[in-house]
Amino acid sequence: MDAIMAIAHKHKLWVIEDCAQAHLARYKGRMVGTFGEAATYSFYPGKNLGAMGDAGAVVTNDAALAEQMAMLARHGGLVKHQHHIEGVNSRLDGMQAAILSAKLPHLDAWTEARQAAAEVYDAGLNQIEDVVVPEVAPGRSHVYHLYTIRHPRRDALAAHLNANGVQTAINYPTALPFLPAYARFGHRPEQFPNAHRDQGQILSLPIFAEITRQQQDEVIDLVRTF
Repeated sequence: MDAIMAIAHKHKLWVIEDCAQAHLARYKGRMVGTFGEAATYSFYPGKNLGAMGDAGAVVTNDAALAEQMAMLARHGGLVKHQHHIEGVNSRLDGMQAAILSAKLPHLDAWTEARQAAAEVYDAGLNQIEDVVVPEVAPGRSHVYHLYTIRHPRRDALAAHLNANGVQTAINYPTALPFLPAYARFGHRPEQFPNAHRDQGQILSLPIFAEITRQQQDEVIDLVRTF
């Protein structure tokens, strides 16, 4: 974030943070979502703080910007039938808000549980040949929406785990530069060597606040015996 903010300040650019999978994550002690002019959060059911359907929020410490965003989400106005700008219908419905309000007080504990589970995986998987565990740089905290490892024989490892009752996922099988939507740019693998390599190696293992040590040990043993 230091580098991003420096570039933004130099060129007088706004920074809008995508915090969809980073609820309560920190950078050098500071909560993500507080660096830029605004930040977006997803409350899709699978997120660390999830509603029962599609939901999300935008946060800012700029009162004028907050009012503008509220108008955009309410057909362009804050008072019914008074449309001062062009807007959309993007209001958070009451049911989703109620569910999120009930779950929010538990987010700290759930985050700590995910972090503890990640430590178990790190300790058990870090010494296994060919397995690369997530790296957390100094001064950063990871909230482990996903626990994603890398393995050169990813597909075979996934099949091995799935055959033994462990569900895995390849959450982002194609790196952004290689998506059909961006084919017009003619991106080549050698331009993005890490992304090209990683898209064929990433594998997400089960992680959630309620995962037990026994469940994790079973996953670790299966990876070790692969």
